[in-house]
Amino acid sequence: MTAPAATYAPANAVDVFVHNGWSSNYASVGNGYDPTQDWFQVKLATPAPVYEVFSRWTSPAKPTEYDLQVSTDADCQTWSTVTHVVNPSDKDSQVIDRKDPISCVRMQALATTSTTGYTINEFEIWSGPKPPPVVGQIIPVPVKQTPGTGQPWELTDTSRIVISSSALAATAEVLAGYLRPATGFVLPVVTDSATASDVSLSLGPVSGVPENKAAEGYSLTVSSAGAKIVAPQAHGLFNGFESLRQLLPAAINSPTTGAGPWTAQPVTVLDYPRYEHRGLQLDPARNFMTVAEIRSMIDQLAALKGDRLHLHLSDSQSWRLEIKGYPALDGTGCNGSACIAGFYTQEDFKDLVKYAADRFIEIVPELEGPAHATAAVRSLGGVAVVGCQGQTQTDRFCTNPNDPASERALAFWRDAIAQLAAISPAPIIHIGGDEAIGMPHEDYKWWIGQMETIVNNAGKRMMGWNPALEGYAPGSTSINHYWSDYTGGGPPLIKPEWFNQGRSVITTPEWNAYLDFGYDGSPGRTPRTELDKAYSWDPEWVYEKYRSVWAQPAYGGPKAEDIIGIEAPIWGEQMRGLATNEFMVFPRLAGILEKAWSPKVLTQDYDAYRQRLSVAGPRWAFGGVNFGSIAQVTWSPEAMGTVTRFGVDKTVSNAPLGRLAAGSIPPGEFTAMIDWGDGSPAEAAGIAARDYVASQRQGRSLMTVSGSHTYSVDGVYHGTVTYSRQGQTWDVPFVATGVPSCTTMVTGTHQDPLTVSAGVACFDGATVSGPVTVAAGAGLYASGSEFRGPVTASGAGSVLLCGTTVSGPVSVTGGTRVWLGNHNGECAPPTVGGPVRVSVSVGQVTIDGATVAGPLVVQNNTGSTIVSGNHISGPLSCTGNSPAPTNAGQPNTASGPKSGQCAGL
Repeated sequence: MTAPAATYAPANAVDVFVHNGWSSNYASVGNGYDPTQDWFQVKLATPAPVYEVFSRWTSPAKPTEYDLQVSTDADCQTWSTVTHVVNPSDKDSQVIDRKDPISCVRMQALATTSTTGYTINEFEIWSGPKPPPVVGQIIPVPVKQTPGTGQPWELTDTSRIVISSSALAATAEVLAGYLRPATGFVLPVVTDSATASDVSLSLGPVSGVPENKAAEGYSLTVSSAGAKIVAPQAHGLFNGFESLRQLLPAAINSPTTGAGPWTAQPVTVLDYPRYEHRGLQLDPARNFMTVAEIRSMIDQLAALKGDRLHLHLSDSQSWRLEIKGYPALDGTGCNGSACIAGFYTQEDFKDLVKYAADRFIEIVPELEGPAHATAAVRSLGGVAVVGCQGQTQTDRFCTNPNDPASERALAFWRDAIAQLAAISPAPIIHIGGDEAIGMPHEDYKWWIGQMETIVNNAGKRMMGWNPALEGYAPGSTSINHYWSDYTGGGPPLIKPEWFNQGRSVITTPEWNAYLDFGYDGSPGRTPRTELDKAYSWDPEWVYEKYRSVWAQPAYGGPKAEDIIGIEAPIWGEQMRGLATNEFMVFPRLAGILEKAWSPKVLTQDYDAYRQRLSVAGPRWAFGGVNFGSIAQVTWSPEAMGTVTRFGVDKTVSNAPLGRLAAGSIPPGEFTAMIDWGDGSPAEAAGIAARDYVASQRQGRSLMTVSGSHTYSVDGVYHGTVTYSRQGQTWDVPFVATGVPSCTTMVTGTHQDPLTVSAGVACFDGATVSGPVTVAAGAGLYASGSEFRGPVTASGAGSVLLCGTTVSGPVSVTGGTRVWLGNHNGECAPPTVGGPVRVSVSVGQVTIDGATVAGPLVVQNNTGSTIVSGNHISGPLSCTGNSPAPTNAGQPNTASGPKSGQCAGL
């Protein structure tokens, strides 16, 4: 056991870590114990005024009465009581507002009901008011965030991703890809001057980011003037963008288009990471995960500023990665009932590597040995080939240097590691190395040394689970992956020498960071790792589970200067596909990665962390993540209506209209109504949702309301889904529209002819000097633009001219939807300085309020046709249309005759 004097040293009460502290030697109340003899004092480095003293106690080990005392003399011999405290809370703040220079501050105990004396976790002395805890919306919590003033910034359909260098284009496309599905906006990536609606990504120095953090640090400024991210390197820009995403509505994570608005409150953020290695480990070796599933986890890891994905690719159950020349390593085998087998080709692995690298994540591959290797040993011919003479265990390679089988095994490993190194650009290869229970330790150490040589010869740095470091060469760069000193009941191996060599350490304490351990009633290994336990630790103060001690005071490490990061593993024995992995990973991974990214001083307040989680939950819900919506967090409700698009039949068919994330409330407590926005009666609607069932690893999902409706007139409609529960209501606006979704956004001035050959080109405030042509199947939506030539479309999907000026003739033949103005569709009337002909359209034709400088001809259209309120400097002719056109009660004016079907319009 760790001596209490080491674990509960006085310095631990002033180390900014709330989970250790000072204790009064476990004194037993009674039997002559005098609580008035216990005191705790701090001497200030320089005498200074003291405004507030904050104490954090561990109940019930706290006083029922104490005096707070100060001293002004240099040797702190004379004390005066400034306040008498009775029944302090666990978080006890006393304002004393002493303006004279104070040398020392003391807590003088007077009485207690505790049977174990006192434990002070933190004793803080403040010259001014103690700042409130930092909460905010961003996880991990940034180094510094300052709320701004003024109006929010809004992402709109004219927004762009503006980059300072074309070298950033690929990264910007990845980032824009995160915003396009939910917004429906084109969000082109450009090198230009940024406007107020743009997201600006600029490479450059950032004041306040330390030089050794420049690779990932950034600044983010959000105001009504725009969203600006500056970073010394592209990885920092990516990190800043992930913070910006968290400031937008949670529905920004939705894979389907929402109604918006997409706003973010003004704020300034300065940020950089605590550690360079911030990782998650997945275990497809026990139960396979598809490439698509791992991609999904990569996206979620990137959103939390994780930058390492450790893939456990082999174990006793299976070997998942193709190694050419060894066809028996084929991915068969898995763990448990209804388990999942599978295999990654080398091309699959390279695909994952690229996908991760595009998001600034390194994949750290692990091929496990010398134990945990049944699948590999069996595939290579069994223990008769790669096992030691007389070996009975089938889960390990021979590690006896004097047995020829060890060389046969190492020959395989040279080949496997060489092939892996060739397809893995990351600098690290993980070789496992844990739980070689019963293996002669000197043989084990020799094997690890051989593997270190193999990995180094392949140009890589090695990492292994402890006790692998005992086989590392002195002075090598191999990394100690410290988890816990499990020896299967054997004698301890952990010792101070593990931590006094200056060797880099990744901390993965089993007590706090193993995500396959159950929580909140879920299945999983024990002891359970509840949310507070997953957050209530620090890599500089970890619990050594199998020795029941705190590692730092007991063994001198891991040392702060050696720790390069944190990793959280989810072992796959009980996992079955993406959903079960998601449930066990989220929300707990968020807190672990916050420990890895954020300053130590900002990761000690569990309540502030839970508040940040409360707004992260809706983000996961809209992203379709099966997270554990546990009762320990009051999840913030967030809603977003959809944008649903109907065809020429003007019918919405079982379309999702509204979505509400309210993770703290069962969906069965809600009812819903739909107002379609066209004056028709509101109607009751069902709610589709998945409720929280921890025993099935099932999180609470979005509550989705869908409906079917036919509108009488083509246009844009603003409806509302109203969710109700116990007198509370949530009104969720949605949009039903005939306006097509843009695939290209055109702005600015264009001198040459322009052809829309595919997709839907949306012109917003654009000027085109030459002719505009719309090819068959393509679409044109122009708003507030100027075309200084003719517009011609033949067989186009949609042609919508709204608030746009066209100098030449407009000719549309064979379209499926034609609008030249449509007040029902929020399409302002256009002005055409020449004749207009619309013919052979098979869908809705609406010519509403347009000013036409020549004849207007509407001919042989077979969809609903409205010609209303137009001003025509010439004749109006309508023939062969079925049904005949109407004017919707708005007569047209024409300087020439009205003829045919338009004679009375």
